[in-house]
Amino acid sequence: MTASGSHENPAVPDQFTPFFLEWEPQVRRYLVWLEGDLSIIDDVAQETMISAYRYWERLSTLEQPRAWLFKVAGQRLADAQAARSRLGVLAEPPDVCASLTARDETATCDDRLHILEAVRRLPPQQAAAMALLIQYDLPFREIADVLGISVGAVKKHLHLARKRLKEWLDAEEGGFHGA
Repeated sequence: MTASGSHENPAVPDQFTPFFLEWEPQVRRYLVWLEGDLSIIDDVAQETMISAYRYWERLSTLEQPRAWLFKVAGQRLADAQAARSRLGVLAEPPDVCASLTARDETATCDDRLHILEAVRRLPPQQAAAMALLIQYDLPFREIADVLGISVGAVKKHLHLARKRLKEWLDAEEGGFHGA
């Protein structure tokens, strides 16, 4: 604790800047799978990295910080979505193609955008599990850590998500024949 009574670190640790540069874009990519409003994504990514900075002493000792970061990002996103809902703000996201191609050149594939739209329609736990699997190819154990559920529950969510996505994508005109 500093003399002013705050818990903030007095200066940015040398290791935090490279950590931020590596992980902040990954946090944003994860959030894009779950939310279409870029202003919320920006805010949540920033809040997540502020939390990482505040807890840097603990976080810097983790061999793999991604589960911690994604869990915090998911919690912050749920809070932001709940606040938006309480205020009666419609959750109509902007055009996902425009927002992703402006921010992430690797996501310009039409098939990927089609899948992204479908994943966002899934229940929250299924969407988060699919996002972590598709975007980061996380093992079930790490997905379970991020979501705070058992490995068995992760497998169930992924099974149900795959089934629902297949039904939706097959039902669309011409089906889906990508990835």
